Amino acid sequence: MAEFTIIPAKEAPRPTAVGNAHLARRMLEYEGYVAELRPGVVGKLQPGLHETTRALVLRIVRAGNRLEKPVQAWQADGTVYFQRRQG
Repeated sequence: MAEFTIIPAKEAPRPTAVGNAHLARRMLEYEGYVAELRPGVVGKLQPGLHETTRALVLRIVRAGNRLEKPVQAWQADGTVYFQRRQG
């Protein structure tokens, strides 16, 4: 479980901004994966270095929601599988 602590603001490191361009590029990447899905096929994603299957599931489901093409995603043996939801 995480440990919660309160510290004075001056003791905290300054926040670093992740570039919006990097985020936008990743969003487009996952939207592209969703766009390639057709009925009867399943997409498959392998996590890269420092990635988790949970992160991939969240990214692909969110991409489907942005495109209004709901996606069902699941994890098995360290791999993420996903398909378009029926209905």
